[in-house]
Amino acid sequence: MYAFPKYRSEGFFQFGGPIPVTVQKNIKDPEPNPGISLANYKRYAAAFNTSGRFVEFSEKNKTLDAKDFEKMRRAFSAREGISQMIEPVFPFTKLDAKELAGEVKDGNNNVIGLRISAVNDTPEGAQRMVALMGRYAIDTIIYLIYSDNLRFKQTEITTKITKLDNDIIKEKEGLEKFKRKGSDLKQIVNRYPEPASQASRQIVTINDDNARYLSPVTQLMTSEVEISEATEAILQAKTEQSKNTLLLEYYKKAKDLINSTSSGEEVLRGLEPLKIEVFKNKNMDDEVIKQVYNSITIDNQNALNIYLEKSRFIAGPSLPENRADRLSQVVGKAALFGLLLSLIFVIGRNWWRENNLSLLK
Repeated sequence: MYAFPKYRSEGFFQFGGPIPVTVQKNIKDPEPNPGISLANYKRYAAAFNTSGRFVEFSEKNKTLDAKDFEKMRRAFSAREGISQMIEPVFPFTKLDAKELAGEVKDGNNNVIGLRISAVNDTPEGAQRMVALMGRYAIDTIIYLIYSDNLRFKQTEITTKITKLDNDIIKEKEGLEKFKRKGSDLKQIVNRYPEPASQASRQIVTINDDNARYLSPVTQLMTSEVEISEATEAILQAKTEQSKNTLLLEYYKKAKDLINSTSSGEEVLRGLEPLKIEVFKNKNMDDEVIKQVYNSITIDNQNALNIYLEKSRFIAGPSLPENRADRLSQVVGKAALFGLLLSLIFVIGRNWWRENNLSLLK
């Protein structure tokens, strides 16, 4: 059994951008560094080193035959796990970091991909194992990202809606105060038309303490500006509240989706149909509704692009033509196997002779 040939397949799986996907709030913001931070990678690696998760993923995808599946399951159960099969790749080695000194920062040295290798009795089997491990790793990463995001998004948005509700109440109270003040100032201006008509030409610094010494007309104009600002603040808060109410409906269904599967790819591909379902009876001519719809579409398209299109094997999985064993190792194994057979033959022959002699006597 030790003389059977082994074939090693290898591949480099590249992460297609910054993971998790980040949204640039300002066009002037610097581009995030590609890859996964080391802290996040360790968390993801702990998940895809789990035997139970691999078994579930493999059974769902049906890529490996029973023999290869059992080999992989044993590899997961071993003390070192699959660390010998999956190795993180950094843009800078330790030697590079020393040479570049302070130029290499933590964010610049993210994990940019995975070097994956597997050994099997057949070239095709080794290649299939590497391909499966690449898909399995990125699927696990996607699932953890969305699991973190979707499970807590509902609570986050609910809290935001409540805060906006309080902001609206506060602005409405301020609006009523400014309206009362404006009404009183109009009465003062009507009672004292001559002083009120004299415009103040003195340049002064205005604050809350001395504002009351301004002319009634000036104070009236200020009050009208304050009314306008409060009205605009209420309108903006109500718009944000409407947006978040739509998002809450979407993320409630997204949470149900994440609870129904353990596959990251299924979650990611299921978000677009889910979005269409949420908005199918909405008035898409409403700019607020359309804006939320478009923002969800952009997020989903960016995620699909980075996680499932750009994140891929850019080298391999190779189909090995030569055995992974060195010639000396193969010869040594063959010699050991031959010696074992010779010993069995000699022992068997001696036993047969002794039995024959005892029968003749």
